[in-house]
Amino acid sequence: MGRRTMSPPPSLSSKVSVPAMKCVFLPAIVLFALSVSVSIQAEEKFSPEQLSFFERKIRPVLVQHCYECHAEDSDPIEGGLRVDLREGLLQGGETGPSVVPGNPADSLLLTAMEFRDGLEMPPESQLPEDVIRDFRRWIKMGAPDPREGSMSPPRPDVAGRQSEDDLWSLRPVSNPDVPDIVEDGARGQDMSNIDRFLGAAMAERGLTPVGSARPAALIRRVSFDLTGLPPDPVDVEDFLAKPTEESYRNYVDRLLASPQFGERWARHWFDIARYAESAGNSRDVLMTTAWRYRDYVIDAMNADVPYDRFLAEQIAGDLLEAETDDERRRLLIATGFLAIGSKSLNGGNITLDLVDDQIDVIGKSMLGLTVSCARCHDHKFDPIPTADYYALAGIFKSTETWYGGGTNRPKTTGEMAKAYLPLADATLVKKIDDHETRLNDLNGKRTKAAKQVRALLDKLPKDWMVREQALKDKSADTGEEPQLSPEEQTFQKQLTAYRDAQKQHRTLIKEIEVLEEEKFPELEFAIGVQEAKKVQDSPIHVRGEPKKTGDIVPRGFLTCFSIENAPVISPSESGRRQLAEWLGHSQNPLTPRVAVNRWWSHLLGKGLVETVDNFGMTAPSPSHPELLDYLAFRLVHVHNWSRKAIIREIVLTDAYRRSSESATDPVAKDEANVWYWRHDRKRLSAEAIRDAMLFASGDLVLERPQGSLVAEMGEGEVGRGINTQILEQPYPYRGVYLPIIRGILPELLKIFDFPEPSNPQGTRMTTNVPAQSLFLMNSPFVLNQSRIFANRLHQIEGTDADRIQKAYLLTYGRLPHLDEQRSALIFVSQFENGLANSSRPPENISEAAWSSLCQSLFASAEFRYLD
Repeated sequence: MGRRTMSPPPSLSSKVSVPAMKCVFLPAIVLFALSVSVSIQAEEKFSPEQLSFFERKIRPVLVQHCYECHAEDSDPIEGGLRVDLREGLLQGGETGPSVVPGNPADSLLLTAMEFRDGLEMPPESQLPEDVIRDFRRWIKMGAPDPREGSMSPPRPDVAGRQSEDDLWSLRPVSNPDVPDIVEDGARGQDMSNIDRFLGAAMAERGLTPVGSARPAALIRRVSFDLTGLPPDPVDVEDFLAKPTEESYRNYVDRLLASPQFGERWARHWFDIARYAESAGNSRDVLMTTAWRYRDYVIDAMNADVPYDRFLAEQIAGDLLEAETDDERRRLLIATGFLAIGSKSLNGGNITLDLVDDQIDVIGKSMLGLTVSCARCHDHKFDPIPTADYYALAGIFKSTETWYGGGTNRPKTTGEMAKAYLPLADATLVKKIDDHETRLNDLNGKRTKAAKQVRALLDKLPKDWMVREQALKDKSADTGEEPQLSPEEQTFQKQLTAYRDAQKQHRTLIKEIEVLEEEKFPELEFAIGVQEAKKVQDSPIHVRGEPKKTGDIVPRGFLTCFSIENAPVISPSESGRRQLAEWLGHSQNPLTPRVAVNRWWSHLLGKGLVETVDNFGMTAPSPSHPELLDYLAFRLVHVHNWSRKAIIREIVLTDAYRRSSESATDPVAKDEANVWYWRHDRKRLSAEAIRDAMLFASGDLVLERPQGSLVAEMGEGEVGRGINTQILEQPYPYRGVYLPIIRGILPELLKIFDFPEPSNPQGTRMTTNVPAQSLFLMNSPFVLNQSRIFANRLHQIEGTDADRIQKAYLLTYGRLPHLDEQRSALIFVSQFENGLANSSRPPENISEAAWSSLCQSLFASAEFRYLD
């Protein structure tokens, strides 16, 4: 079956092969034509991040504020302007084009939003500045918008027309026969079934696969793919000395069993779970307990929790049976999946938006469908009617979500419990909150009493103690109540008031001391969900608008495929437990296909279905549909949903172990390597690049840090008094533990294509831009790691040649060739000679030379890419 390839829009330099020095002589008309060409390309091809920005930031505003007067079913369509189609925005209405991609100044839509030049939209009130800023940014990026359609006759609604017969991904998963092909695999009779499927497809097209990868390239590849870290030099040398089938399998099993496996593959999940530690959006409020979900996922990956159970814990962990308190705590933390998304805390209807985020992440991450597109209308491409969206919405409207969100640190356990999910028994939380309330009340009274004591003391005469003693003496002399002068009577009243205040103050202190002696276990909190007090079905919100409702839809699941004996939602439950069962049902065709396709893409460089988050009508068909079903069937019925088992099968194949080098004949027939005749060369992720530098320098700490830097920063909002200096300190732990604050991402992550943490994203973009080279040349982090790496090499006993060999093993996972070693020695010698006449001490000159060599290794393409 064929495949449509997807590639990023070509840059201007890729379109024009004119030397840079000659460009200045190009006629102006040619430059204009080129710019128009690029502009058109930008309008027609948008990245997933750009389209996601539209879906999250632009479409909801248009629906809520503009559709009533400017959509297909508006009667009349005011000013002839339609904003429910991209073509409608570009064509505009009676006053001309509403949006000019790339040019906010000429876009009348933005002019109207800013209430300029006599235009005011929406007429009732101006939208918030952050919303207007989003529209300006959207127009600058070319107005990405997936809404197709013509301004002529309305396009018939397609929702409901497709069925299991129309969309391959909705058909039941089959157990296909393994092709019977000639045994020409790298291991002869041991050829895997996966290789048989791939081999049959190649044979049909006359393709011959390349040979196996070099042993050094293979061990580096599998080490990074399974753990995100380079192989240890000892393991490299051992494998190079004995690159046998047995040693490779043993090494794979060691990697799968290592704690670093969970850290690597949890990061893949975080990309689609939109993990971050702040709310993002209009107010970037910190979520100080989000790290508990991070640790849950890592532990689940290492424990190889079956994938269906892994999903169930995150959807309904609070509703699953737990035999111990620790297990109950773990399951509560798992539900952080539903609470961790980006959310607006600056007005609007947070309930509907929160529900939409939860539906969106489940649809994309687990089902490979853009279910949230049906919030405002029946899905334009996939068989998802709006009623199905609101059947799911009822489940999450019947769920209460704790995600933090306060700008000030909570003062009591009760305040904390209103923002975060307590991981202790509710009775204990009440007890502790009552104790803290009483203690706070007594401390408040003690403060007032102390002030009163001080005020009364200030009113007493300076010799008040002498006068007090005189009164005592007078009483003792007579044995009776003495006769006091008016002045003495006034003083006695003052003294009595003062002594009573002192007594009250001492009493409060004793009560506080007694309370403080009461000890309670330290409470822990997390983000997560639980059943709401009120279970409710959701009405359909017409065009997604909060105040326009239609028919009420019973809580349920998608209807585009059927499952025999599907779980039934009881009237007293939200339906999350049943949704979890439905997602992990053995007859669900999407869940296992999406999972194995995503894991395949992480290992082979691209999915059998290229759009790993989209298995709908607009997605390309699978390149190897039988192989996809073979893997999905084995995941469910052979491996009991074991992620590690599927990964192990894949990395033991000939396909995974092939060289990344090209051969002339296959390139001519299959340049995109759709048929896997070679291994795709892959760039390391941002985290792996960082961790590999720390690994080489010896600075990497493999132990898990306690908590998160965000938790140390405390409650608050980014940009409003939060102390961010802690984020600038050296952090030796793995990249998966870096603080992910949506408004303050670490520079290295941003430069090397870290995904937008507000949107599910199963595939990371891989760019090659000047900023990356500049970062590797000038970043204080890179310079510092280069210096530390150089000092580590200096500790090695032996010759400079020995040190260079160690440097290559630590950075490239191989020994240097003789010419590389010779060049490195010459480089160091010439660098040192160039500084010989400087005022630097000899040891500093040597350090500078070796640091520069180490930096050049870090900056090389071989360091950043896997062959």
